[in-house]
Amino acid sequence: MLKLQIVSKPMDLSVAKDIKTLLFGSSSCCFNEEWRLQSFSFSDAASLKYGIVQNKGGPCGVLAAVQGCVLQKLLFEGDSRAVGPRQLQPSDSHRTRCLALAIADIVWRAGGRRRAVVTLASGTQQFSPTGKYKADGVLETLVLHTLTCYEELVTFLQQSVHQFEVGPYGCILLTLSAILSRSTELVRQDFDVPSSHLIGAHGYCTQELVNLLLTGKASSNTFNDVVELDSGHGDVTLLKGVAARSDVGFLSLFEHYNVCQVGCFLKTPRFPIWVVCSESHFSVLFSLQPELLRDWRTERLFDLYYYDGLAHQQEQIRLTIDTTQTVPEDGGSDLIPPLELCIRTKWKGASVNWNGSDPIL
Repeated sequence: MLKLQIVSKPMDLSVAKDIKTLLFGSSSCCFNEEWRLQSFSFSDAASLKYGIVQNKGGPCGVLAAVQGCVLQKLLFEGDSRAVGPRQLQPSDSHRTRCLALAIADIVWRAGGRRRAVVTLASGTQQFSPTGKYKADGVLETLVLHTLTCYEELVTFLQQSVHQFEVGPYGCILLTLSAILSRSTELVRQDFDVPSSHLIGAHGYCTQELVNLLLTGKASSNTFNDVVELDSGHGDVTLLKGVAARSDVGFLSLFEHYNVCQVGCFLKTPRFPIWVVCSESHFSVLFSLQPELLRDWRTERLFDLYYYDGLAHQQEQIRLTIDTTQTVPEDGGSDLIPPLELCIRTKWKGASVNWNGSDPIL
C-alpha cells in the first residue's frame, strides 16, 4: 500500500466542547440513542439495494443527504453512463464503494476542496472530560485524520468505510467529519445567527446541517446567494443562502406553504436527485434521466423514484410525473399527499401517478 499523507491527532476537550456547542447549543448535551445507533447500512430488499436504512427518527437529514450523494455515484458517475434500473441493484461491494466516494465528496466539499478531516472511532478514550462538558462515550474516543489530496482521501475512506457503514456511530462520524473539514469557526460564520445550532429539538437536523452536507456550507437558507434585509435604521442584516448550483438538490413542503423559498441552485441541481423535506422528515426523490435537467422536452412526462429510509419500504416506489395536464392548485389539499405538493414546487400543477403504490399521506 502507498503511504498516505495523513496527519492524525486525538480529539481533545476544547474541540469536543466547541463541536457540542455547535451541534446542540451547549457542551453539556449529548447525542441521543437514535443518533448513536445510526450508521449507513443498506437495505436487504432486492429492489432497494441502493437504499440506506434508518432505524428511528432524528438524523434523517444526514441520511437523506448521504443517500442522495450515494445515488449520484451509483447512477451518474464511473461506469454508469448507461443509466437504467439495473444500476439500482448494485452488488454489496459496489454500493459500499459508492458510499466511500459519497463521503469523500461531502467532506472534500466542506473543506473547500483543499482538505478533509475524517473522524474515526479508536475504541479507546483520548481525553478526560472535565468541567461543564458531559461525556457521551463517542466524542472522547475519536481520532481526527486530515488529508489534503482527494485521491488519498478516497483511498483512506475505502479502507475505513466499515466504520460508517457498519458503525455503530457512522452517522455521528460523518457529521463531525463534515463540520471539522469546514472548521467550527467557518460553520459559525455560515449561520445567519451565530448562536444557531446543527441539531434541533427531538434530535432533528436543521437546514444548516443539511446545507453543509449538500453544498459544503452551513448556510441557514435555501434561496440563492445572499439577501440583504434593511431594518430601516441603517442596519443591514445578511441572510445567507446557497452560493452555487448544488450536485444534489432540495425540495421543501415549507415552500408550498410559503414559509421558505428554494432557489434554482437547489431546485435545479447538476444531477436529477433531490432531498425532500416534508413534515419535519427528509427523504429522497430521483430520476434515472440526466437530461431531465437539460432538456425541457424531457419534463413533459417522466418518472421519479421515491425512497424513504425510515418507512420500512420493501418495494420500489415509482411516480410518473405529467406536466402537460395541470392539476388545480386548491383541490382539497388535506387529501393531497405532501410529496405531491413538494413535487409541484418544482413542476407547477403537475399530475402525479403513483403507479399502483399506496400514496403516502
